[in-house]
Amino acid sequence: MRNALIILTICLICTMMQSCMPRTSIMPIAHGNAGDIIVVMSNENWQAEAGDSLRAIFSEYCPNLPFEQPIMDLHQISYDKFVEINQLHRNIIFFEKVASQSEGVFKVENDKYAKNQTFVRITAANQTEFVKTLCQQRDSISKLFLSADRDRYINSYSKTRNAVGEKQLADTFNISISLPVEYNIDEFLDKFSWISFETKKTTNGIFVYEYPLTDTTDLSVEQIIAMRNKVLEKNVPGSRDGSYMTTETKFDYPSTETVMHNGTNTAVVHGMWKMHGDFMGGPFVSYSKIDEARKRVVCVEGFVYEPNAPVRDKIRNVEGIIYTYSLK
Repeated sequence: MRNALIILTICLICTMMQSCMPRTSIMPIAHGNAGDIIVVMSNENWQAEAGDSLRAIFSEYCPNLPFEQPIMDLHQISYDKFVEINQLHRNIIFFEKVASQSEGVFKVENDKYAKNQTFVRITAANQTEFVKTLCQQRDSISKLFLSADRDRYINSYSKTRNAVGEKQLADTFNISISLPVEYNIDEFLDKFSWISFETKKTTNGIFVYEYPLTDTTDLSVEQIIAMRNKVLEKNVPGSRDGSYMTTETKFDYPSTETVMHNGTNTAVVHGMWKMHGDFMGGPFVSYSKIDEARKRVVCVEGFVYEPNAPVRDKIRNVEGIIYTYSLK
């Protein structure tokens, strides 16, 4: 009897303590595939100008891919279908009608229902104002979701990294880069490193190389392609005699932009690679930086090879790794 009273007293004390403690809730992690966006609006609006305006932005084909794929895949659902499983999706665009609102409002609500979620709410009185507001944000909204997917890739890399490979690259090239544990350094040649992650179907590769900085170096796309072709012809042979990796310029010319990236002016090039003397090919992306202190140009580039398959998200995955690259 005495023991029973002691146990009951302990249980009561624990219950009282628990009720006095502040309640905490753990936010779920956003789910869904990279490159997917859930659009919440009525079926009527989706089939009309509101849906057309979204498709005009996200259904354009990505450049520099072997297969036609849209920038992102849109999946429309009506408001009654916006229940918990859809509320936890990684990328959401929500159209909210507010009749009293004089003009549309574009608002980003990160982590609204889940961690690592990008939630865009566009409130407007009608479809016309929705389209007007969306057009004003046309460039920024696609970059917003693409950047969010990239940051999720980078976040996943940070959990398991190849510290040995990172140090080897740092010691050799004086760069910093987050290298996932699945990626192995296959070769170190003359100022050239080949890193890869291979499955039965896919090859994800990363090259790191450098070349001297001269008075004529300007990081134009033509110069980057010329140096790339020279380096790859020397270091990346194919399986057939005389074959080697090079750049596709006849049917799909690379695109380039110059951005400030990790504190350094950087030329970012997206294009297609091919195997001279063979029939292999796929997308690539390269980040070239001028290292004034060491009088050199350092290029980190990634490529994907998976024949007869869409590879949009795979090359974006690889670019997530390259995005962590900086000069030391």
